[in-house]
This record gives sequence, structure tokens and C-alpha cells, in this order.
Amino acid sequence: MAERQDVGSSEEAPAADTYPRKILEYMEGFLISKTVFTSCELGVFDVLLGAERPLSAEEISEAVGASLDGTERLLAACSGLQLLNIHQDNGRVFYSNTEQAKVYLTRSSPLSLYQSIQYSSRTIYLCWHY
Repeated sequence: MAERQDVGSSEEAPAADTYPRKILEYMEGFLISKTVFTSCELGVFDVLLGAERPLSAEEISEAVGASLDGTERLLAACSGLQLLNIHQDNGRVFYSNTEQAKVYLTRSSPLSLYQSIQYSSRTIYLCWHY
């Protein structure tokens, strides 16, 4: 009879220092989802699409009706995810959509994922609550 090997196991276990890193990646994965969900729900990408120029955090905050502190954090996260471009002028920071954000994260784009994102945020995400 052939020896049984558990699915997912390997001959050689990864080094112990890779475990915490991988587990932390799993734990923090929702932060990426929630960043995309929140940005779309607030209309950040739509506001930037409608602007004739890159906007400051203050302008975006006012347009979406969110606190400046929260908006700055959200914009920093979106920039880190390469969803927003950062522009600097005289020490001030301004934001604009990346091409991917224009195509997939604005409501008016023919290739928009907005409805799928809303479904994931408002339905699927809630299914994981206990």
C-alpha cells in the first residue's frame, strides 16, 4: 500500500522565520480589500475623474464628506496600492487616478468593477462575520 502524504505538506518545511510573515500577510489581507471598498463607496476615484487637475487631500475630503485625517490615510493607502498617483507642487501633495483606477474603479467606465466591489463589500464580506 502506498504511503499517504497530506495535501499541502511538503518534504521540507519552510524556515521558521517565513511562518510569521506569511501569517501576517493573511491577517492583513482584509486591509487591502477594505481600502478598495471604502475608496469606491466614498467616490474617491469618481471625484478625481471629474476633476480637471490633481486634487489635494483637503479637496477630496470635502468632496466625499469624510474627515481630513481619515481621507489622508485612505489616500496614502491607495497610493501605496498604486491606485493613485502622487504629485507635489511647492511642498503640497496632490492626487490623481492611475490608469487602472480610471478604467476599473470609476462608476462611469465601461469596464468598471464598481458593482462587483459593492457586492463584495456589502454582501460577501458580511458573510464572514460570525
